[in-house]
Amino acid sequence: MKKLMTSIITLTAAALILTGSAFAMEGHDMKSSDRIGDLFHESMVDGYMLSYYLMDMRDQKKDGKASDHSGHAAKEMDKPHHIMVYIMDKNHKPVLKGKVGFLIKGADGKTQKIMGMYMSEGFGITADMKKKGEYAITTKAVLGDVKLMDKFTHEMK
Repeated sequence: MKKLMTSIITLTAAALILTGSAFAMEGHDMKSSDRIGDLFHESMVDGYMLSYYLMDMRDQKKDGKASDHSGHAAKEMDKPHHIMVYIMDKNHKPVLKGKVGFLIKGADGKTQKIMGMYMSEGFGITADMKKKGEYAITTKAVLGDVKLMDKFTHEMK
């Protein structure tokens, strides 16, 4: 009898976990077509989901000239990489208020410290990641009383 009860409880728990995972992923679909750039990293930090998108603005050309994306048009952009982080809270709602900062360290040892700006339901920056190699990206988000730290690496090819 004990084995039967244990089996039933185990199966019920597994079914609940699998069902909950399906609903959690459904809630994470935040108008991905409205996002700026290409998804290059996702993290879960303390129940918050951080989705990172990268766009090389040098690729946004019109008539052979760099496009005037947010006033970054120039013969050679100093900071041609646009990074957006979209944050969803524990209830799967987009975080629309907060302060987000980035620390980006390149393989050459140079460090960029950049404050994000709220835009398009996320927080964006421009950075210089022109040199090939691995970049260590640290993100700090202060969302009211909540402080999130995320760190990952990304290779520019």
